[in-house]
Amino acid sequence: MTDHRIALISATPLAIAPAAAAISAALPGATVWNLLDDRLLADARTAGGITGALAARMDGLIEIALAGGADGVLLTCSQFGDRADRREREVDGAAVLSADGPLFAEAVAAAPARVLLVASLESAADDSATRLTSAFSEAGSSARAHTVVVPEAAVPLPASALVDVLATAISGVEEPYDLVVLAQYSLAEAAGPLAERFGAVVLDGPSAAARRLTAALEESSR
Repeated sequence: MTDHRIALISATPLAIAPAAAAISAALPGATVWNLLDDRLLADARTAGGITGALAARMDGLIEIALAGGADGVLLTCSQFGDRADRREREVDGAAVLSADGPLFAEAVAAAPARVLLVASLESAADDSATRLTSAFSEAGSSARAHTVVVPEAAVPLPASALVDVLATAISGVEEPYDLVVLAQYSLAEAAGPLAERFGAVVLDGPSAAARRLTAALEESSR
């Protein structure tokens, strides 16, 4: 496969490895280019949300990626997803994806009745639940999302420990569900083990985004 250049724009170092791993698995010949602004989330918390100045900072990173020849751009931070959603591929010349746009599309396509949305931060859970519910509503689905926040997973953990803390939290959920969605890239490596442990479909953002980027690149090469 052609050596595509995929730019990953991140607001936390924790999102980089899962995103890069998913891209490398889906596009073995791709070059992963990382752009990191590790003050975006902290500044957003201080400001009480995504201000115009913070949105402009993310837009600037996207422009740097496109000017640098990126064939695809992935924002790994869900809270800045709006900055990707407003882009036009016809103008940019490359797909610019939000962190969980492809994830939510796959969740909708799965046609669940109840979704368990797992996050490590309240802010991420609230933001993802709102946008996932909106995605279901726009698709005419009445699916409901139940969120579970696992603060222990907000810090770097070995893979086995991450799976254990998430599994413990999921085991404590009494409300039924037929699909699990991991709201943050930092939780993605637990998707496979959790699917095996609970016998459920578990979707994660990096894998969904990698599949969407692969499809976009195949479309552009035709």
